[in-house]
Amino acid sequence: MDEDAQGRRPAPDEVWAAVREDYLAGRSAPECARRHGVSVGALRARAARDGWRRADQPWTPADRLDPWDEGVDLETRVGGDLDQVEVRELAYVAHRRMLRAVMRGDAAEALRWRRVERTLVEVEAEEARDSERLDAIRWRLADDAQDDPGAVDAIDAVDAMDGVFESGPDH
Repeated sequence: MDEDAQGRRPAPDEVWAAVREDYLAGRSAPECARRHGVSVGALRARAARDGWRRADQPWTPADRLDPWDEGVDLETRVGGDLDQVEVRELAYVAHRRMLRAVMRGDAAEALRWRRVERTLVEVEAEEARDSERLDAIRWRLADDAQDDPGAVDAIDAVDAMDGVFESGPDH
């Protein structure tokens, strides 16, 4: 059995292959070590011995999302059209990034993402309340319109408030 001087067994080749892949993809040495259960020292020694050089990897822009980030899937799904992104989807991405930061032991980043998630959840709740209010106003105005033909203009005015339906002489 292969053991080092302190009686520990080395990680299998499959583990080192996964470490190498994550490390060359841009994850930090401490994060790779934590994810795969190897020491940072062993990772750095193996990287030096086997020539794992990030400098040899293709250049990627600094603002590009990591391939394992949930934001990548979301951005791909909407094709870059931010108008198609729902607030709850952004809250989910923020939540996952918060969890990832906690797992890395980065408390400051985890707290930042938690604040982002909370803000997004509040925005989503506010949008839902606004939508419910507009629906209630439309319902009351539609009910009034049965008795008063002039109330139809009020309904058009409420529809114009949410930006979904335009009103006015040209529409």
